[in-house]
Amino acid sequence: MPDTVSKTDNFLKAIEKYAQEQRSKIQSEAEDFKERELNKAEEEGLREAYVLIQKKMTDVRTEIASELSRAETASRRKTFARRQEIEEEVFAKAAEKLREYTGTPEYEKRLENSAKQISKELSADDVVLRVREEDMKHKNKIFLAFGRKCDIESTDEITIGGMTGLSKKLGMLADETLDSKLEQQREWFFENSGLKVTE
Repeated sequence: MPDTVSKTDNFLKAIEKYAQEQRSKIQSEAEDFKERELNKAEEEGLREAYVLIQKKMTDVRTEIASELSRAETASRRKTFARRQEIEEEVFAKAAEKLREYTGTPEYEKRLENSAKQISKELSADDVVLRVREEDMKHKNKIFLAFGRKCDIESTDEITIGGMTGLSKKLGMLADETLDSKLEQQREWFFENSGLKVTE
């Protein structure tokens, strides 16, 4: 009987030893699995963090570029507006000087010369000369300078001075106004004033 107890005892010890080995093996495999899963989760977390950081950096860059673009556009608009103000100031002063000029004897001669020039350009017999109301006082001298039949009338379309000549037969308009001469100077002013806005 002692032999049976001893065999049973050895058998139980062998089972316990086997169970212990299996438990150790399972624990070791569980630890390895846990470590692999943690490493995997950590790598996934790092990947997601990297993607998030890259997205945030892209968003920040886009926002900065957009803000810079808005600031640049606002600055350019402000510069254009200031250039326009300066141009308008210059041309308002020039128009005032021209209005002062229309009160001089030289202006009367200019009207006569303009009438002669229009007479050369418009050879028809239906020419109508138009001048400011203030210049109607020079009507006789303008008529004589024109040198042939014409009608002379006042218009409020001319604000500074000079005259226009119109021939319906020829379908032509001759413009000898100070208004148009001043307006033609705008392009020259823009090109030569040094007030260009560059990018």
